[in-house]
Amino acid sequence: MTTLIQSCSQLRAGLQKVKVANQTRQEISALQERMREWGQHASTRQSLLDKTRIVDPSLLQREDIAQVDQSVLTLAEQSRRLLEGGGNVQDLATDNLWTRLNNAAESANQRLREAAREQWRQFVESLGHIDSSAVLEGRMLKTPANEAILTKYREHYAKYQSAVRVELPSSASARLDLTSTVASLLELREQLKGSAPDAVRVFLKAIENGGATLELLTPEVFEWIRENDDPNRFVVKPRNSLTWR
Repeated sequence: MTTLIQSCSQLRAGLQKVKVANQTRQEISALQERMREWGQHASTRQSLLDKTRIVDPSLLQREDIAQVDQSVLTLAEQSRRLLEGGGNVQDLATDNLWTRLNNAAESANQRLREAAREQWRQFVESLGHIDSSAVLEGRMLKTPANEAILTKYREHYAKYQSAVRVELPSSASARLDLTSTVASLLELREQLKGSAPDAVRVFLKAIENGGATLELLTPEVFEWIRENDDPNRFVVKPRNSLTWR
């Protein structure tokens, strides 16, 4: 029969085993949390590196960025030596080592992100000012030729907006694609007819408002339409329909 002393001894041994097991689980949990935190920094860094190489690889050698990167490397190496030297994950809290490493990594990523964003913004601005489709529509003469050009402009402008709205480009061809899109937009803008003699403008405005009188269709207007528009889109009809019996 098990004595009380033996029971107490077995209970003590059991409690000790539970304590060791709990410590092990805590250690594993803490290690997993540290790995998760560092994994987030590392993932963000890789994404920023990929995008920075698209924008301007030389940013990685810029002095201020290189300095914050070195701070991260120093603290990361210190943490590695501590763990490989027999320390456990809780030892990373000594002298706020892990906190300082996390803060340094976050600061380095933010510095690189801001630099790359500014460089991309400058690149976009260097391509020149691009008018919106609405602005061009308000300026141009309402002719079939202009409407066809404006349709193409809208398509390219949608691509332009998609490219410049992103924080940073993710495609290796982003710079070349955007340059090509801007060139197409500028070329289409030049093709739009935005000026015409006053007589032509008066005639076209009257057409937009429902119809123009024959007096407005002067030889000058007819010649302009023949060269810049499609005469077949215009018809002549009386102001009021007459019924003959």
